[in-house]
Amino acid sequence: MAEESAAVVQELMDREKIREVVHRYCWTVDRGTLEEVMHFFDDPCELRLVPGKPYIGRAAVQSWYEAYIENRMEVLRHLIHNQIITVQGDTATSKSYFDAVGDLKGEAIVAAGFYEDSLLRVRGKWKFTEKIIRLDYIAPLREGWGGLNRIKRRLIPPDV
Repeated sequence: MAEESAAVVQELMDREKIREVVHRYCWTVDRGTLEEVMHFFDDPCELRLVPGKPYIGRAAVQSWYEAYIENRMEVLRHLIHNQIITVQGDTATSKSYFDAVGDLKGEAIVAAGFYEDSLLRVRGKWKFTEKIIRLDYIAPLREGWGGLNRIKRRLIPPDV
């Protein structure tokens, strides 16, 4: 009985730590530095953008975030919803929706999608080993986001 209780408490603590990693990641992507963003990723790691391409290895992931931070919106707020976390020992997955609003070069932008994250406990801290960003839409607010052409902006310039 005590072992079961300890396991339940550990899982709840792990879930809360993972939830905090995802929330802090969002805050840092909106306002932080490249070093702060990369703190959340293990080595090796992967980033997959859908639509888009995969970035395999820490150097590739860091390159993408460097370009993203250089080109991010002047005002950016993205929020996580309906997070589902599965913990299995020192590995975990987290799936969550995101909604974002921002100001890109004086134009109001709306975006939404979801994250599919794989995490690993590394020296007591949870780190992303894979982050999949599935973009449902990104569009100027004045144009709306409905219809077939609902991804109307790039997250970063196409040459990265």
